[in-house]
Amino acid sequence: MFLSGCSETTFLINSAKRIGSWGDGPIYKVGTPYKINGKWYYPAVNYDYDEIGIASWYGPGFHGKKTANGEVFDQNKITAAHKTLPMPSIVKVTNLENGLVLDNVRVNDRGPFAGDRIIDLSKKAAEELGFMKNGVAKVRVEILEDESRKYVTIQEKNSYKAEPAEVTKIDKKIIVDDFNENIIVKKSEDIVDSNNSILDNQELIIQVGAFTDHRNAKTLIAKLSEFKAYINRVFMSSKYLYRVRIGPISNLDEANEMKKKLFDLGYTSSHLVMR
Repeated sequence: MFLSGCSETTFLINSAKRIGSWGDGPIYKVGTPYKINGKWYYPAVNYDYDEIGIASWYGPGFHGKKTANGEVFDQNKITAAHKTLPMPSIVKVTNLENGLVLDNVRVNDRGPFAGDRIIDLSKKAAEELGFMKNGVAKVRVEILEDESRKYVTIQEKNSYKAEPAEVTKIDKKIIVDDFNENIIVKKSEDIVDSNNSILDNQELIIQVGAFTDHRNAKTLIAKLSEFKAYINRVFMSSKYLYRVRIGPISNLDEANEMKKKLFDLGYTSSHLVMR
């Protein structure tokens, strides 16, 4: 009877874990920098996020287990894992290979860390986007600002304690200002790859970093002289943000090759954007 009771208790605990849903008291979390396979990743609030890359999917081996922000992963719900976006965030995912779109994908986990993949979708999400059998697909991932911001408000209203989040871009490193102000390189005109209709009339850009201090952006420009990087200044959240970018780039393959080179040089936050 004692052994039977223990087995029954274990069964009930596991069952309860699987019954839980991602909608029950979501925990808002940005997270601290972390290192995986020798590369550093810097979680940050970034409502300007818009990236093109490879998506994969995960499911059976993680079904019923906790995600990085403490929710219970359900492979039959439309969720995703991302390396740096806050959890939860809401993103729009477009399959660039077939045109299918998911407008409300909930990011509640960390990953993927295989190759140059930018997002890991749940089994259900992969089914909806039509690439479950192939395993991977070329996608565009865009954060939905209004839908994502609501979780900051929810966090402030909840009584439980969780990690606070600043709605600002994280400066990853304090850089000494030893750069001449005249070195900002202007971008040149180029032609976007016309082989994919979804990318027609769009510019492909690689964003290497973003700073609230223009001196840090200028110093990074000096280090990226071989890439002809430039500074894009925007006014966000009542202050200027200085984004270090490369491009426009002629096609997606060339852009991915350049992004890989940047990753190898240690610029692991580099990502593709469209404008």
